[in-house]
Amino acid sequence: MRKPKEGNSFLNGIISILIFILYPIIIVVGIIIMLILGIFTFFQRLFSKPDFKIESQSTDIEQWSSLTNFSGINIYQKYVSEIRYGPAYLNLKSEPEIDYLNNKLFGDWFFTYSNGILLQQWNSTEKPNTNLIFIGIDNLKIQVLEKNIPSVNWEIVETKDRTLELNCDTGKEVLTYKIEIKTLGNTS
Repeated sequence: MRKPKEGNSFLNGIISILIFILYPIIIVVGIIIMLILGIFTFFQRLFSKPDFKIESQSTDIEQWSSLTNFSGINIYQKYVSEIRYGPAYLNLKSEPEIDYLNNKLFGDWFFTYSNGILLQQWNSTEKPNTNLIFIGIDNLKIQVLEKNIPSVNWEIVETKDRTLELNCDTGKEVLTYKIEIKTLGNTS
């Protein structure tokens, strides 16, 4: 409302009376509208049917997402949890199926190499303790290349002599591992 003009007592009196009458009416109309909306909401909840079965099936399907697809191997990830202020750990499954991946925890780190995929397997969620594993794309065989690495922060580089080097930051130091991937024969 605007401030009444000074000097016009008749107009000031009418504006004061209108304000005195209109404020309660505006408040009552607002309360009535809120009550009507509340009643509509109540009846909407009462007569709507939640379909929990469809939702639970779709969330189970949506939990698995693609981590990587490399030379015919699809690896899927499902979030499990995460370390406080740290990285997440996951369950993995693959197509074609690799039994080794079942019932183990993995980090979201991976590296594709000429003839396979390198993954970070977690041995513990309490302290950094991981294994570097290699999945050969030719025969789907698993090699554990390094065990009990005290880090989850990894970086891999290819050196000048075409070998791999894994650099692991423990928070105190950076550990370097030379990676040698042995060629396993096909066992078809």
